Amino acid sequence: MEVVINGIKYAPLNRGASGIGIAITTHNRHAVLSRALDHQLKHLPAGALVVVIDDGSSKPVAVPDGVKLIRCDMSRGIVASKNECLEALIDAGCEHLFLWDDDAWPIAGGWEQPYIDSPEPHLAYQFQDFATGKKLNDIAVLYRDDNHVAYTGQRGVMLYYHRSAIEKVGGFDSVYERGMYEHSDLAMRIHNVGLTSWAFADVVGSDKLIYSLDENEAVERSVPKPDREAQVKRNVTIHNKRRDDGYTGYAEYRQKQNVVITTLLTSQPDPQRGTKMTASPELLDKWASSVKGNHAVVLTDSISSVRVGVSTVTVPDVKMNVYFRRWLHIWQHLRDHPEYHFVWCTDGTDVEMLREPWTEMEQGKIYVGSEPKTYADAWAKRNHPEAIYQSFLADHQHNVMLNAGLLGGSRADVMAIAHGIVRLYYQIESLRFWGKETAVAAIGDMIAFGIVARRYSERLVTGPRVHTVFKSEGIGKECAWWRHK
Repeated sequence: MEVVINGIKYAPLNRGASGIGIAITTHNRHAVLSRALDHQLKHLPAGALVVVIDDGSSKPVAVPDGVKLIRCDMSRGIVASKNECLEALIDAGCEHLFLWDDDAWPIAGGWEQPYIDSPEPHLAYQFQDFATGKKLNDIAVLYRDDNHVAYTGQRGVMLYYHRSAIEKVGGFDSVYERGMYEHSDLAMRIHNVGLTSWAFADVVGSDKLIYSLDENEAVERSVPKPDREAQVKRNVTIHNKRRDDGYTGYAEYRQKQNVVITTLLTSQPDPQRGTKMTASPELLDKWASSVKGNHAVVLTDSISSVRVGVSTVTVPDVKMNVYFRRWLHIWQHLRDHPEYHFVWCTDGTDVEMLREPWTEMEQGKIYVGSEPKTYADAWAKRNHPEAIYQSFLADHQHNVMLNAGLLGGSRADVMAIAHGIVRLYYQIESLRFWGKETAVAAIGDMIAFGIVARRYSERLVTGPRVHTVFKSEGIGKECAWWRHK
């Protein structure tokens, strides 16, 4: 299939049988890129994937058939572009990741093999001095044997990573903004967690495999000198402190994405209704219409689609109270999507987005639904007979009742609450099996949600900013993000 957007051709990104991925970053160097691609394709490993990241070139670059083009309309710099490389290759299933500048290319067949055969999960093409004979005097050799040579620093011409290294420490850290020292930082993090023998190393004889215009002083730098010097001045302090501290932090390489999630689970009876819900996408019509334009996901065991712009993810049929089961599916989905930033988990049949909350949300805050009543509620006491619930209701009878139909916050915080609810459910079910808990089970997750959420009481936000008054037909809709019944 061929896709053309604004005159730019996008080829489908297919995983090569070799598991080798090659990604090239470029910005306003069309002739240089064209030359590089000629050499890349001439010496392309069998089954390898080739991706070009066009970082906002004034005129969009063109690529040959079979090369995947990812274009950014505005230049975001080296860090974002290299992370785009990692995301594209890893999403395509590649194991061996080769990240190239556009002014370097292979000059011999089989160039990739020494890097792949090495037990080191990170290596990089290195040159100590310019090929013209000019001395740089900025790195020195630390180690050499028949296969590897290690240095005190690193060039960024061609960077090789095994996928496992990126999964362990992440990618290029956005703390370096548009770039400079970002690749050295990543190399140090990989080394500091104990994955490599040396932080900065290459295979022996790489000069017979790879050619660099930069090494030969045959190309203008893509980053203007004043900008480069300003970034170096800013970033060297961060880099050197991390180097001295043995820093090992994870850096997210995927572009962050906000998401709204709901569930439609109809394969098992609804304990509050006593019957199965109808497996109908129309149940989610108002929800789906309200979140249009946002990344929205329905986790479901019964329908294949909702409406255009909303994704459906099929989850397994599990014999489990659906109100608790939804948190298991939510946690598993979030676990599998590290690119998510802010997350909202909402009911789907009685919740609507009134205005997008993303720009007003604060990192570290957890946003929850609530009701205009306290836990001194006869319905709650009658329908949640387990000891832990009864104890919580007694201890918090003067607190506002939280409602599980709305939960928002960072991916990590939402995952923590979802996992806490699931743990509590399984703990109670185990006690029930051992005869230490009542045979009658709670009809839903409302009190479990309150127990887990209130562990984070200092960070909770609820009320009119978050949602309309529960069951009021929209009182407070003028300022709320969500309408709840």
